[in-house]
This record gives sequence, structure tokens and C-alpha cells, in this order.
Amino acid sequence: MKNISYYSFLIIISFLHLSCTNLQMYKLPLYTIEKTSISGNKHVKIEDFKTNLSSLKEVNKPYIFIKLNGYLTIKRRKKDSLNIKEAKFQLFKRQPEVLDTSSVNSIRDKISRYYSSIGYLNSQIAIKIDTSINNKVKIEYVISEGLPSLFTKKDTLIINNPALENIVKKFISEESLIKLNTRLSISLLKEEKKKLGETLRNQGYYYFNEDQIGIKLNDTKDSTLTSISLAYKIPNSNISTTNSQYDRLFRIGLVKFNELHLELNEKEEKWISQSLNTNQLKRIVTFKEGDMYAANRISQSLQNIYATDQYKSVAIKFDTGATRVNPTIDLIRNDKFNISSELGGSVFRGIPGPFLTNSFKIRRVFSVLDNLEFNSRIGFEAQTGFINTDQTRKNLELNLTAILNLPTLYIPAYFSKWSSNIIGSQTQFGLGYDYINRPEYLRTNFKLFQRYQWRKSVNKYFQLSLFDVNIINTNYPLTETSTSFTSYLESLRERGNNLYRSFNPSFVSSIIFQYNYRSFLPSNKLVDGRSFQIGLESGGTSLNLIRNKRIAFIENLFQSNQELQFYRYLRFNLDYRKYVLLGPKKQSQLAYKFAGGLAYVYGSENDYQLPYEKNFFIGGPSSLRAWKPRRLGPGSYNSFTNLIEQPGSVLIESSLEYRFKIIQFLGTMNGALFLDAGNIWNISYPGQLSVGNWKINSFFNEIAVGTGIGLRWDFEYFLLRLDLASKVLNPAMPKNEKWVFNKTSFSSVENPIEFNIGIGYPF
Repeated sequence: MKNISYYSFLIIISFLHLSCTNLQMYKLPLYTIEKTSISGNKHVKIEDFKTNLSSLKEVNKPYIFIKLNGYLTIKRRKKDSLNIKEAKFQLFKRQPEVLDTSSVNSIRDKISRYYSSIGYLNSQIAIKIDTSINNKVKIEYVISEGLPSLFTKKDTLIINNPALENIVKKFISEESLIKLNTRLSISLLKEEKKKLGETLRNQGYYYFNEDQIGIKLNDTKDSTLTSISLAYKIPNSNISTTNSQYDRLFRIGLVKFNELHLELNEKEEKWISQSLNTNQLKRIVTFKEGDMYAANRISQSLQNIYATDQYKSVAIKFDTGATRVNPTIDLIRNDKFNISSELGGSVFRGIPGPFLTNSFKIRRVFSVLDNLEFNSRIGFEAQTGFINTDQTRKNLELNLTAILNLPTLYIPAYFSKWSSNIIGSQTQFGLGYDYINRPEYLRTNFKLFQRYQWRKSVNKYFQLSLFDVNIINTNYPLTETSTSFTSYLESLRERGNNLYRSFNPSFVSSIIFQYNYRSFLPSNKLVDGRSFQIGLESGGTSLNLIRNKRIAFIENLFQSNQELQFYRYLRFNLDYRKYVLLGPKKQSQLAYKFAGGLAYVYGSENDYQLPYEKNFFIGGPSSLRAWKPRRLGPGSYNSFTNLIEQPGSVLIESSLEYRFKIIQFLGTMNGALFLDAGNIWNISYPGQLSVGNWKINSFFNEIAVGTGIGLRWDFEYFLLRLDLASKVLNPAMPKNEKWVFNKTSFSSVENPIEFNIGIGYPF
């Protein structure tokens, strides 16, 4: 064994000696480039050069061991007939280059063109080449940026059609992307041409396209080109061919609908076209015979047809005449029946909560474009209980809904002009049943609702429900946990807190409006973007028309010894999120969330209580992670019981999270540093005793703050999230003891570390 170790040691030493000897004998080629640098750039970052000019990716980056880099490059080439040997892991793989003056001049020209494209037309680039250092070369591009070129908005129009000229004038004054005193940008000019072309196509010019627009710099007004005037020319004389009908207006001719289906026989498959005449299709198509042609109306109409989910393919073709465009829309139906299922889950405190969803859709039930959808969801969600919060149980949740989807907004004709500008509109009517089985109670909810849904664009989504009726009932099983819970509610009642009313049989009717904006598609990938959501709700509005604020026949449905609760309230909530990619490679992200809400009860007949589900809650894996779910607040209230869920009427919540890449291992493993802040409060009502009331002069001192670190493991099809969180400021502590971060530990009683496991990002 000793001999084997000895000979192995000799072999390794010999190999290293031979390698070092070969390296010492190797000489770099004459005029090898040691470093390329850029200087004089004041308004353009080095990272911008690296991103936009591939030949400058290594700029301002010196070699650590240039001789070793060159030696290894040659050695790899000897082992590869293609002169390039790619490996998963290589050290010193950067290849030194030999000075080539034509290449250096080419890079200078690229820098110059780049500066011109971003508005520095008078920039100058000089080249310094230093060859005095041991046969190695240093290259420096010295930039004199000069003054930027700014738009003056004193533009010239060269258009031989007066009607087109008027449209372009209006576009420049009202819709142009180019603003006064902004810097010249070639990409901005391209976007300007594109938008102007769309504007003209939307006003009847069927054959018009952006190539027929010429936008040039007008140097006759300022030869220095620091104050830029533009010349808009239609048609563009630089294109070789111009359609002679580019400036002719077209109107919509006869609109036809064809339904295609595949016919099979012994010899061949053949598509059969059948004319389709239906008022429902005509209603969701936003153009009709005699209208001026508008490309955006065509696109909107196709989206409306797709949104009905009746057709797997929608295509449009045009037959043009002298002054008419005759559209024919070809449609291929979806199957009448569709069944889908999804198995998923969440994780809380390491305990999985599986769920199963099923959907059964029947198309064309009552008409050509409607559909009837049945949905079910059964899940075992892991949660802590109201009592004994250290224990985690799986609570059964069952949801059943039946929804009739109609393909447009059924609204008074007075609003028809407004509705013609929206996309994918639907009217829905639905029935539902919810069942929740917790150790403390059994809760059921029968619901009846109506919804209008529509979009103004792919990013803007609206929903309006004129009625959303819920009949809620709560039963208590004969168990020790349930008895403890009802005893707790009774103790609150004796102290003037009427939370128990939220668990009595309830009738909740609402008018609800929601608006959602999102600039990106949801995914697990780190992206730039933002989202905004706002919700407005008026509960019990119809009760204002009744003298005693109660509905007798609803009360008779329950036949319960508990008082049926009716609610009148107003509720507002908003959620804003911002995502910014950071770093030269955009592989890290700063994510920010702000959420706020206010729920105000204006009906005294129910002791100013909200329905339990309409309260705000804070704390948990997707909220303030240093607190247990729904445990925080209200205000500086310190609960000495085991009640976990603390409802409130005012919500302020914010989170800041820095996400960064760690390593590729069975997916993408990312890290996170986060800071959470917020709380909930109650509203003070006449004659009501409540804790944690909102006060303008003290709420800021009651903001809870938590921080922590996390791991996000992205497996592409789902993302596993692990977070460790600690309280920083605890509003439940006395005034001079709110800072608790220094008491953090896994075994701490005052500030234990909270461990959260979840699926997907927290926001």
C-alpha cells in the first residue's frame, strides 16, 4: 500500500512539473491584447456597452494570468478538431486576442453608431493603442460624448393628402410618443412610426402600413443637430414600392360567418364550410356593414369570439372592392363537453394540504355562444386552530359552483356605445355551496350571484357584481375544542365584544366592483413589472329600502334559536405590487407589495359587526411572516388567550423582498432577504368597547416589523418556498420594549423564529 501511494505521488509531481515546464516555455503571440478599456463616457454606463455591443463584453476587464489563459487556449485546441473545446466547467477559458487594427476600427464605428442611436449625434471616439509593455497591447477607446440631441417638436409635414395630413397633425399633438426636450432615440422613432401606422389603419386606411411613413431628422433648422426637428413624409420615398391605394378610405362591406367542420369518408378528409347566421355573433363583433374600416375593431372582435370559449380556431379573411372591405370569419367549434381535473396542494408548518379540483363544461346549452360550467374543489387545508394554536390540523373545505356564462354584457341599450370598446365581455349567473369543517365549528354558505366581466386591454380586467347573496350558518359539534371556542366567544360578549354575532346565522348581500391591472404574465420567473388591484363593496344596500332592515322570509328559512344577522357595511381594499430586475444580467429582483383596506359598518342594528369573512387579517406565510397566521393585532393588543385569528376593520401591510440566484441544482435555487411591516386595527363605534382602535396619532407606533431569509426552489412546474422570519418590532410589547430582534432564537419564548413552508412566491 505504501509503494502504491509513493508511485502515485511521483506521477502527480511529474505531471505538475511537466505542465509548469510547458507553461514556462510557452510565449504569447506578439501584440496580444492585454486589456480593452473605455474612458470619457459620462452618460452611458460600461454595462450598457457590454449589453448592447457583443464585442465589448470583456471591456474594462483585465486578465489575471494572461499567459495561462493563452496556454490553455492552445492546449484545448490541440484536443479539438474544431479549435473550440466546450466543457461544463473550465478555468481560465477566456481567450486572448492578437491586435487587429481593422477589428479595432470596426469596434470604434459600432460605439459611434450606438451613441448616435441614443441621441449623441456629435460624439467622437478616439483610439489609443499602447504597445510598449512586453509585446502586449492595451487598447483604450476615448469618448467625447458632446451635447445630446433633444426634440423641439417643431416638426415638418410632407404629406400629399390633406386628410392624412390632418390625422398626422392631431396624432403629433395628442398621441405622439415623442415629447418636448427628450433625447433622440432611434428605437423611439421606430415605435412612433408603428403607432402612427396603427392610428391610420384604425381610421379607414386598409392598405396603409408603417413602411409608408418616413421620419427624418431636419438639419436645415439646426446644423449642429443638438435641437432636433423631424420631417414626417408620406409616402416614404425611400421604399421601392408603395401601394397606390395606401391613402384610400375603405368601409366594411357584408360580414359573413362560416362554420367549418371536418368530414371523413373512405377516400379523404375534407373541410366543409357552412354559412352561420346568428345575432349573438353579430352582437359581439364590434364592426358592422357600413362602418369605416378599423384594424383595432377587427382585432377586438376576434378576441371577443375567442373569449366565448366556443371555438378552437377563429380566422378572418377580406375580399376588397373599390371602396369596401368584405370580411369573412371562419370558425371551428370546440367540443360540446369538456372535463378537467387538477390535483395540487399547499404546505403549512411542514404539513401538506392536498386539494382536488374538477370542472365540467357544457357548451351551447341554450344558444350558440353560452356555456354551463360545474366546478368542485375538495381540500384538506393545514391550519392552526382557534384554540391550542401549537397544534396544526387539516380542515376539510368543500366548494361547489354552477355558473351560466353568457357571451356579452346584458345591460341597457343606453350603455351600448361604451360597451363597444371592451374585450371579452361576459355576463354570469351562478349558484354555490361552501362547507368548512374545523374542530371549532361547521360552517356552510349557500350563495347566489351575478357578475359582469370585461377587459379594456390584455392588462386591464374589470368585474361588477350587482348581487352577491350569501346565507351563512354555523353549527358547533359536541367536542371539547368546540366548547372551548363557544366559551371564549361568550367571555368576549360579557366584556362588550360582540364577535359572537359573526358566527350566528347570517344573510350577507353585496354589490362588488373589482379592477385588476397586471403588466406581465404570472409565472415563477423573475420579471420586471407591476400589478394593481382595487375592490369596492357595498353590503346590505337593499336593506336601506326596508324600515326594520330585516327580510322576514329569509329569517323563516333558518328556524334557529340564534338571531339571524343582517349586515350593512362598506368595504374597500387595494393591493399594489412592483417588481424590478437588478444587476447587469437581470438575474436578481427587488419585489415590493403594499396592501390596504377599510371596512366600515353603518348599520347599528347588528352592534356594528362585520360578517366574519369580510374582516381583515394579518400574519402568516404570505403576510407578515414573523407572526403566526392571522395572529397579529389589532393595534397593540396583546392576547393572553390562545385565540389565533384576530379580525380587524383597518389594514396596512407592506413587504420588501430581494430575490437572487444561488445555484442550478435540480432546478433553480434562489435566495431571498425580506422585510415585512403592517398591522390591523378596529374602528371605534358609539357605545362599543373594542381593543386596538385606529387612532391617527398613534397608529404609526403600532406598526409591526419582521424580517428574515428564505429559499425558493424553482422546479419549473412548481416553486417550493422556505422562510425563516423573526420579529423586529412587536407592537404588543410595552412602549420601551417593542424592539425584540435581539431576543431572537429558535428556543426563545419572547421572539421565536417562525418557520414557513409554502408553494409559490409570497407575492
